[in-house]
Amino acid sequence: MERPRATCREWKEPSMSDQLTRRSFLSAAAVGAATLAACSNKGVEEGPIDAADLVIRGGSIITMVEEGSYAEALAVKDGKLVYVGADDGVDTYIGDATRVIELGGACAMPGFIDGHIHAPGPYLTEETEIAFLNYDVDLEVYKQALADFIAAHPNYDIYLGMGVDLKAFPDSKGTNDWINEVCSDKPVSLSDVSGHGQFLNDVAIELCGITKDTPNPPSGIIYKDGDGELTGYFSDCGAIIDGYLPDFEYTNEDYRKAVMGFLAEANSYGITGMDSGGDSIPRDLLAEMAADGTLTVRYNANFFSDATAEAADEAIARLGSEQRYVSDMLTIKQVKHKVDGVPEGKSSYLLEPYDPAAGTDPDYVSSPANTQEEMTAFTTKMNAAGYQVQMHCMGDASVRMAINAYEESRKANGDPDVRNKITHYNLVAKEDVPRTAENKIICCMQPMWFYYDPFFSPLEEQMFGAERFASEYHIRDLIDVGVMITGSNDYPVTYDFAPLHAIEAGATQCSPYPGEDEQVDVYTRNADQAATVYEMLQMYTVNGAYAAFWEDKAGTLEEGKFADIVVLDKDPLSCDVKEISDIAVLYTISNGNVVYEG
Repeated sequence: MERPRATCREWKEPSMSDQLTRRSFLSAAAVGAATLAACSNKGVEEGPIDAADLVIRGGSIITMVEEGSYAEALAVKDGKLVYVGADDGVDTYIGDATRVIELGGACAMPGFIDGHIHAPGPYLTEETEIAFLNYDVDLEVYKQALADFIAAHPNYDIYLGMGVDLKAFPDSKGTNDWINEVCSDKPVSLSDVSGHGQFLNDVAIELCGITKDTPNPPSGIIYKDGDGELTGYFSDCGAIIDGYLPDFEYTNEDYRKAVMGFLAEANSYGITGMDSGGDSIPRDLLAEMAADGTLTVRYNANFFSDATAEAADEAIARLGSEQRYVSDMLTIKQVKHKVDGVPEGKSSYLLEPYDPAAGTDPDYVSSPANTQEEMTAFTTKMNAAGYQVQMHCMGDASVRMAINAYEESRKANGDPDVRNKITHYNLVAKEDVPRTAENKIICCMQPMWFYYDPFFSPLEEQMFGAERFASEYHIRDLIDVGVMITGSNDYPVTYDFAPLHAIEAGATQCSPYPGEDEQVDVYTRNADQAATVYEMLQMYTVNGAYAAFWEDKAGTLEEGKFADIVVLDKDPLSCDVKEISDIAVLYTISNGNVVYEG
């Protein structure tokens, strides 16, 4: 397993040693048996009346009902589990047309649920945007790549891109002079690796009507040089950029093609469910795909909203109109608000000023997108209507504002079952951790950010300072006080969204990548804050299902639930923790249908 070329925060491809030899957890006989054979009939001369469509047997089946709960076999009919239990009890479900998967010592478990994802990501924009993540982190390389892209698309009205790494610039201070050199007659807009920052050339800046006297928007920063002139880099400034520049329009067919490509990749990782972190996929298309069987994951849709009482009215009306699209495969129940920005953009809202190394004013803490009163009014209205609110927070001050809003909403609404969320929750004051649990707030977190990764960590340490940086992602503390956490990697912010990689990272607090996972002193961060492997599996199954209101449908393997299953070549609870990222996905089964075979 290699670190993907396309990884966010710093698109630099690290040097890696050859694949490491992993310690085996199986006996030689079991290893020899750990191949799967799919067959039918199994010698049954006359099939039973209630023959299953699919049977899985002959290995360990982790049910995730409780820790230590295993079954030996399961049967699926009409998309649902009709039997989960001992191997000798499944024979009666095997008929002439039953497909039987013999595990041969391998492992089955509930399919993984990604708790925060932006689908379909670059699958939609691969023809219309340049992805700098595919290039070395070097300004000259970026300039040539942009020039080549423009030459290949001379008729575009605007040139868009993603993945520009701030580390390509001296002191990580982005400027647009290199873009102006390449293109001075059409607008150019390029996002940075986080997606929160944008580089605009001078033409784009003029179209947006931005000058050096334009005030910073709420939670955003207009970057200027020492003389007060615009640098061309903007952090969380969508309020003064979005809608002012030309853009590409995508049809439902464009979306369908992109979504199907994206789902094929997701299924190859064992993913059978997704909780959106905000998407623009047309809801009628999602419903159509759910009906025709091409939506191969259970999907909890989401969209972005401002946080005012008026915005709540609009969101409630939209969600109400979209309920006609809801099905067992498609949930439409939530809205997302971005409270602040990101550490590397210096737009995370903090309780205490940024570290001097950030180069900001001594008292600078950034700012939220809305006031506390507005956020509370928005949340209270949304929850009163029965809808879930998700808030993006990457600073301890923004986390506190979200908790305050959720707490007041509970008081006003009588504790409705809305399962509010805070996304990222990387930095939080100690006194706010128990409040998170008390208010039943779900934290949508990214395990690939838990360890000292070479992408986000150095910039966060620079902006927050060593002591505050070390206080981030205290997962053990959260679990111990009863905070529910879901697992994700915030794709495409982090391109690698394979759950098994994240599960190993969360259980070791170290890199899961060969060449890095043995360098414990370099890549480990807060080793005492590691979760157990079972707790990491919970994040990607039981907790993910609960957060999306699917606890009666998915997340565990129990009779009556839908057959969302992943088959792995090793049991992640039995193998060495350093082997988890190398476990192969052999089958992914969604709604009873085999959607991936490895």
